[in-house]
Amino acid sequence: MTQERLRELLHDRVAEETMPDYSARAWQAARVVRRRHRLGAAAGVVVATVGVSAAIAAVDSSPLEPKPTPVQPAVDASEGPDATYQGVPIWWSPDQQEEQALEPIESSLPAEIDLREAEPYVPGELDRAVAAFVRGRDVLLVGPEGQVRTVDVNRLQNITKPNGYAYFPTGTRMLAPDGESLVFLQPGQTYAVFAIRTGQWSTVPGDSVDAAPPPVEPPFEASAAKPYGENRDGAQSYGRGVPLPVRDPGRQLPGPEFLVADGAVLAFMAAGTDGQDSRFTHCCPVAGWLDPETVVYESRQKDAVLVAWRVRTGEFFLVSRIRGDYFHISFAL
Repeated sequence: MTQERLRELLHDRVAEETMPDYSARAWQAARVVRRRHRLGAAAGVVVATVGVSAAIAAVDSSPLEPKPTPVQPAVDASEGPDATYQGVPIWWSPDQQEEQALEPIESSLPAEIDLREAEPYVPGELDRAVAAFVRGRDVLLVGPEGQVRTVDVNRLQNITKPNGYAYFPTGTRMLAPDGESLVFLQPGQTYAVFAIRTGQWSTVPGDSVDAAPPPVEPPFEASAAKPYGENRDGAQSYGRGVPLPVRDPGRQLPGPEFLVADGAVLAFMAAGTDGQDSRFTHCCPVAGWLDPETVVYESRQKDAVLVAWRVRTGEFFLVSRIRGDYFHISFAL
């Protein structure tokens, strides 16, 4: 069984698991006021924000940080969309091979994340993490300077669903948005909290945690495609099933996966290959936002990368390269 197939099977086993969402808290309040106003008119939904005692930091009241100044993009900006579907504008992403050659953009994430250089976690080495990777029953914390530290989370208990299926409670929502805590669902509707700076564990009650926001709805009929990953403040990825147009029908796979961000649609181009550098199934979950106009997605392939898209343009940038195997990532952008 290939690594890619194993990853897909594992993903299918846990794709329906749910955990509390922390992405609509501190980061939103400080950085996405303008985007939230636009989304409110379209969705008509307001997600309440409730703090988690000892787990989620207070809202950052600092003003919006200036956008990073990118270098010239490897994919040129366009004046308009690349195509339409049911009257909806569609933009095309670089394919998985083109993503490797994108020009870099500055961000809070390291330009290279090498999971192969992980060292044991030591209290006091990290004040916060910008990302947390799941690999087996280990959690790998990534510091702002690219440090990778392995946290032992074997003390956590499995969660059993009503149908009897049990799963380990690591996942894409475990890192708090301030990057200072890991939070895990536990039996009895409680949450185990790991403080990254001190290495101390604590427990908080379940009624102090928000429910996950619903998936973002596409602006066209998309019942054949299923959402995956997280709703990151109005950005959501979907699997295949909708016959969206592609840039080169002779080279790219039809009916691509796609991302909805602030109502704009990005279709993920997947070049047909011999399988060695193909996109994985559920290739591109949303990681978060660099600023109110720039969304970041995770491109899962043999040599995984994080890619930034300036929404409603043809501008794409390379955020990070990821070295080494992993299952899921939780972000604190």
